[in-house]
Amino acid sequence: MQAAERTETLRAFPSDPVEPRELEHIAFIGQSEIAHGIFRSIPVERREAFANKFVLSEVIGGGIRKLRTFLAASAEEAANDEKEFIRQTVELFIATASRNGSTPRELFESLLLWSDELTNLSLLREALHYYDTALRLGINRFPDLHIRCMMAKAKVLKLTGKYRETESLLSSLAERPFIIPDRNLVPQLLFDLGQEWLLRGNASAYKSLLFRSLRHFYTRMETRQQIVDQIRKTYRRAYMMMIDREVSFADKLLFILHRAFFRLQNHRLVRVFGVARLMKLILLGYVYALNYGLQTSAAFPRRVNGTPRAGHAPAGESILITRAMGGIGDLLMMTPGIHALKKKYPRREIHLAIPQRYFPLFQGNADVRLVDIEQEELDPTSYKKWFNLTDCPAARVEARTAPKVRRTRIELFARSMGIGPWRAKRMDKRPRYFLTPEDRAFQQNFWREHHLVARMVIGVQLHADEVYRDYPHMRQLIEHLARRYHVLVFDTEKIEGLDGERVVKVEGFPMRKAFSLAAACDAIVAPDSSFVHLAAALDVPCVALYGPVDGAVRTKNYPRCVYLDVRKRLGCLPCWRNDKIPCKLTNLRTSACLADITVHEILTTLDRILQKGKWV
Repeated sequence: MQAAERTETLRAFPSDPVEPRELEHIAFIGQSEIAHGIFRSIPVERREAFANKFVLSEVIGGGIRKLRTFLAASAEEAANDEKEFIRQTVELFIATASRNGSTPRELFESLLLWSDELTNLSLLREALHYYDTALRLGINRFPDLHIRCMMAKAKVLKLTGKYRETESLLSSLAERPFIIPDRNLVPQLLFDLGQEWLLRGNASAYKSLLFRSLRHFYTRMETRQQIVDQIRKTYRRAYMMMIDREVSFADKLLFILHRAFFRLQNHRLVRVFGVARLMKLILLGYVYALNYGLQTSAAFPRRVNGTPRAGHAPAGESILITRAMGGIGDLLMMTPGIHALKKKYPRREIHLAIPQRYFPLFQGNADVRLVDIEQEELDPTSYKKWFNLTDCPAARVEARTAPKVRRTRIELFARSMGIGPWRAKRMDKRPRYFLTPEDRAFQQNFWREHHLVARMVIGVQLHADEVYRDYPHMRQLIEHLARRYHVLVFDTEKIEGLDGERVVKVEGFPMRKAFSLAAACDAIVAPDSSFVHLAAALDVPCVALYGPVDGAVRTKNYPRCVYLDVRKRLGCLPCWRNDKIPCKLTNLRTSACLADITVHEILTTLDRILQKGKWV
């Protein structure tokens, strides 16, 4: 669609209750009930002009809450009307995303929310249709949503008696634990799969999966209690399990330790002397040793039914690192730890298994050999060492220690890859990214074409990956920057507006081309996102805008980066919230602390770092 045609499409009609941008703002700040009411009042033929990921996701969420209200009040006619409205909105979301060639996270969250609701309404065939739609559209780009979709689909298949399909789906997940972003989901997955094997008459595989569920490392004791109880029910008497030759000695000892812990944890003497925590640590220590010390392959056999994966050559002395998701910033922050690991084991090949779309980020990096994590034949048990970073160790530590987070993600990733304190202290903690001759040639041609040679150029990352980290005054900042400098504005999607003479929009460029342009900028201004870490890797001066996340921690190893936040004016930060937790001051998705950073503060800081670097 041409720009003039799009403008005409988006223009509000006299009968429209609001303009498209007004409704987008209402949805953007999380006012789902208001967005829902306004969108419903818009004629069906006009709704497409208002359709974007924020509006449609909030309207669907608001509609589902409204539907539940109608059902609770036994208002059947209103409930049916609301169901039809939600269906229409979901289909509009799918059609709009497919037409634009963009499938945002909000689309998949909406599809899962609606599918789950359909399951609760006993509309199972329709729920399966939308689960399959999510899989077809590429929900695997978001591993947390992908696992949720697959397990929910398996639940529906089981309800409809399709046990073989259920077993196949769950087995495909159980054989690839490196794509599961939450370790606490694995035991439930294995437990559910064991139930399917039992229903199909394979009691031996069922019992094996029960012990595998217990053997997997996780700290949720309620789940461990459930599995111990299931083992006890299966054998009826503990001695029957002890004399079962199919159960290994390690698993028998594991069961005994669990039974002892659960029997003694509420004992009066245990409570008086406070040794329950010590008992828990001993138990989890043994589980950890089973997974990462004594017998790594025991926790993840090559196939869930015991049959080795055919045709897969052993990796021998190689080291495997798995990471099923991005983002780009996290992958960059992994590179110092990978480099330290390569120095620790210089003769071993390091295989980095990530989605293929992130391969360009490691072009020219001699530390790793890249592996597509989505290929079926990847077998972690054939490697000498395996470090699974899909279940993000940095995020776990931050969640446990917030708001007093002290270690950077670079340090946390390195420690999770076996880099001890001595090596971690001495390693270079700046991200590693390598420009190729092709990258430099592209940048030089771009500079000539846009008359940027010998000009002062500032790169600006327009948006972070998540709304809560966005700087709300970025457009005003760009307008002020353009009065002094030439400005490159980077974004993955089409940039509306910002058509100034000194503004060049870098929209939708491939990763390496965008990064090659950023490398040639005199300075970068960015929210808490990938360009902050890229600037550190490329040694480009950077002004980083921080709010909920602590910029002092994230940038402490970046000597040419100056972070800005308003902790002197707002004592609540850093709060370390995420996109699912609203700002506690406003109860909105956006962050009040970021809004309080002034354009003047950013311009003053930018001038200072440019002068310090003798760039002007």
